[in-house]
Amino acid sequence: MDAFGNPDKDLEKKILVAHHNNDGLKLAELYAEAAYNTSNKNKACFFMVNAYTLALEYRHPKTQSFFQFLKKHAREN
Repeated sequence: MDAFGNPDKDLEKKILVAHHNNDGLKLAELYAEAAYNTSNKNKACFFMVNAYTLALEYRHPKTQSFFQFLKKHAREN
């Protein structure tokens, strides 16, 4: 959390660090976390598309789970 107790800022910082470190597996996990932690369906799917894309590229063990999330929210067939 940041000084104001905003967990979104903490997650945002983690995402920026993972981008800087070119850590695709961590990015997939962080984007998935962002997807699971928002109540806005469109934002959740936006984050999960990023998680899923990275998961495919880096062969993340939760790739299928990310796909199922997108399927459940009518973003994949």
